[in-house]
Formats: sequence, structure tokens, C-alpha cells
Amino acid sequence: MASNLDIIQLPGGPLETNAFLVVDRQTRHALLIDAPPETHDSIVAAVQNEKAAVTSIVLTHTHWDHIVDTNTLRASLEAPVIVHPNADARLAHPGSVVTEIPYTIEPITPDGHIEDGDEIRIGDESFAVMFLPGHDPSHIVLYDANARVLMGGDVLFPGGHGRTDIPGADQDTMLHSLARLLSLPDDVTVYPGHGQETTIGAERDWMTRMTASIR
Repeated sequence: MASNLDIIQLPGGPLETNAFLVVDRQTRHALLIDAPPETHDSIVAAVQNEKAAVTSIVLTHTHWDHIVDTNTLRASLEAPVIVHPNADARLAHPGSVVTEIPYTIEPITPDGHIEDGDEIRIGDESFAVMFLPGHDPSHIVLYDANARVLMGGDVLFPGGHGRTDIPGADQDTMLHSLARLLSLPDDVTVYPGHGQETTIGAERDWMTRMTASIR
């Protein structure tokens, strides 16, 4: 079955963090993936331009550059904020333990939780939730097997993976998460939290070498 999705990339903030508006063409229902700083206005404008209704705001993880505009977007879009349960404590006390940031982030109380194996639907499209920690203990991604799309957050980038040298991160855990991604088909397009998209096939060689010791 052909995909009915339109995916709009909306970067913002000092780290050019990507938000993604994922719209089902038929129903005009949409998911918003992440809420970076300084993206509120562009996201609201994109939603209006697409004549879409956002059914959920999904935060892939709790790092500050992915969550700054969460509360304002929840209010403007009237959409629930959905996270992995491991995110709750960090979202109650958001910020950065690594660097000073130019934002004040009010506590974020999620409206719902999703865990590994759960499903999120928009229109006829279904996204499977994959819990892939390593960069962050609460990290999730969304995989649509029909559309061959992975909304990947900060797990996988062109030529590399998310940082594991920061508090809460763990390299061995990241390797296990990467090993799970190797089970996906080569033609899956990965939309990462920073930069441009890639595919599983384009990253398979280095992921296979890196994870060989754990498989």
C-alpha cells in the first residue's frame, strides 16, 4: 500500500534541532515529533497551511533542544504530549546539566505514555513505538513499516549515532539500540533530530561493524 504521508521538517534553535510535522493526506490528521526552541510560530503556520489537526505531540526524548516549545505548542495546537514513562522525572525538572542554555523551560507534565511495541495511528498509517535508549534513557522512535519511515530522534544520523558522552547516556546501550535498527529494511528513510535524512541501507555497514561484538 502506498504511503499517504507528508513529512515537513521544521528546524529551530541554536542546535538546528528538527521538529517534524507528519500529516496523513486523506484525514489531515497529524503527528508533531519534538518541539525545539523557536519553532512554535513556524509549526503553527505549517499546521494551518496543511489544514491539519495535530492529534499528538510526541517527544522522542528529554534533551532541552527537543522540548523547549512543548508547553506553548500544546496550548496552541490543543494536542496531548506523549512520551516514554522514563521521561517524566526529567521533564518535571527540564534543563541541561552539560551547558548553560538561553531558555527558561517550565516543567512539562505529559498527557500520556507510550512504550516499546505500542502503536500510534494517523489515518491508515500506523507507527510502531521502539524504545531505543543509549543517547537518553527515555528515547523512543516511531517506525511506519508501510511508509518505510523512521522518525528517529537522536539515535541515528548520517554516518553516526547520538552522543553517549553526556549524563544519562550509555554506549553499550546505544549499541543494542543500533542492533535493533539493523532489523529494518534498507529502504527505510530515517528522519533524524538534526540534519538531513538518511536510510537504513546507507548506514548499515558501519552499524553492522560497530555492533558485531554484541550479536
